[in-house]
Amino acid sequence: MVDYMELLILLLTPIVLALFAYLFGRNNPKIAKIIALVVVSLTTIYSIVLWIVHFLPGDRMDNAVDGFLLHFSTDWIPSAGISFAVGVDGLSMPLIVLTQVIFLVSIVSSFYITDQEATFYALMLVLLSAVTGTFMALDLFLFYIAWELVLVPMFFLIHIWGGPERKYAAIKFFIYTHLASLLMLIGLFLIYINAGHTFYLPELKTNIATVDYKTLSTIFWLVFIGFVTKFPQVPVHTWLPDAHVQAPSPGSAILAGLLLKMGGYGLMRIPFWLYSETNQGGVTFFESDYGKDIRIIIAIIGLVSMVYPAFIALRQDDLKRMIAYSSISHMGIVLLGLAAFNELGLTAAMYMMIAHGIISPGLFLLAGIIEHHTKNHTRSIEKVGGLAHKMPLTGGLFVLLAFASAGLPGLAGFVAEIGVFIAMFDDTDLLGSSTWIWIPILAVLSVIVTAGYYLWAIERVIFNKETEEIEDAVPAKWWESGPIIVLSILALVFGLIPGLVWWVLDQWSASIIP
Repeated sequence: MVDYMELLILLLTPIVLALFAYLFGRNNPKIAKIIALVVVSLTTIYSIVLWIVHFLPGDRMDNAVDGFLLHFSTDWIPSAGISFAVGVDGLSMPLIVLTQVIFLVSIVSSFYITDQEATFYALMLVLLSAVTGTFMALDLFLFYIAWELVLVPMFFLIHIWGGPERKYAAIKFFIYTHLASLLMLIGLFLIYINAGHTFYLPELKTNIATVDYKTLSTIFWLVFIGFVTKFPQVPVHTWLPDAHVQAPSPGSAILAGLLLKMGGYGLMRIPFWLYSETNQGGVTFFESDYGKDIRIIIAIIGLVSMVYPAFIALRQDDLKRMIAYSSISHMGIVLLGLAAFNELGLTAAMYMMIAHGIISPGLFLLAGIIEHHTKNHTRSIEKVGGLAHKMPLTGGLFVLLAFASAGLPGLAGFVAEIGVFIAMFDDTDLLGSSTWIWIPILAVLSVIVTAGYYLWAIERVIFNKETEEIEDAVPAKWWESGPIIVLSILALVFGLIPGLVWWVLDQWSASIIP
């Protein structure tokens, strides 16, 4: 065992200092803000340093423990096969760095919050540790604790600082995701029972290879429901638009940038990574009849989740709601990449999560700026026309990130989308075969709808005649526009130089494809 305190610093520092932010910030709210900003700034810098030191120099998997380059493990409840085990590999480390960056821009964008600031910033720090723990946990019991812990601070962020219908949205968010998590928990227990009575993922990966494929298929659907609801995809998607519309803008940024990615990460880690060593009769699980049926079904779900929300987004007048439906549509692309089940498909699916995790938070923060600067604090597309006349920088950033979300070449979204589409057509054994070729064809054509609602929104919001709602609008403050500029630069960099992270993701994909 190789102990790396680096992981514990990233995991525990925010949640420990959340208590200090709350206690000292009750009498002086500025202290809570300063503590949160300093903590997240330092953890962000630290995570980038870890990425550069351990992942950029090249393939260092010779130093990996159970396939994880950074690793820490100690007994927790040995009699139940539970350990406190954390680690990172090519799948989790990029998402952890993304987590730190999105929390940093969200903290800075929260400076407009003036109500119960100590509680707000303390909850943000607890949420940071919970999300980090979800991506880092190597024990399924610890994973489930972190997964469920995320619900609590996010529930209160929506419930306390949200819009007029915040209570309804918060309760709906909690009920949907918690009930789905209970089904996922049943699946995790089945893994525990059938794979050696341990929760430690590397051991489960070895032990589960001997479990019959019918049982593995049952486990897949149980955990799939839990993960796809958080994702979310049709038909369990309806909680997301309400949560986004009612959440404060920083909460929407975290929800879109990270909480949705938890569902995608869960699917990739459990079951795609967990099942990767199965081989019965010379056939791996996802190449078997059970696996092929699963891949076709999730491909259809992904396709429906791309097309249906895209058409709904076309008729939205609320900017946040339009972007929320766009998020559902983009997560459908991730499912299609998984369904293709080849190296390119898995890598592109992971890249889509990172690209969307950069682009979508920026769009939600822009919607927040528009809401805060209009006369009646509206996000209505019809009422905020001519934004470029009063807020040219905000208008320019909106155009850039909208194009990135629509998949314009040269921006991060395009790299992920084109990778998934090529992977689907290249899967001639299944999705690209004569029987199912309509899936990738319709998936490609659906991009037209995405471009349609973004171009229409740009025309109405940016280049339309100036409306009275923005008569008194002034340029955004530095703490409003600065975080979005950072995200816009990242969207451009990852669109032009995808190799910064692509090769790490590709190594991980190659390790689980037979």
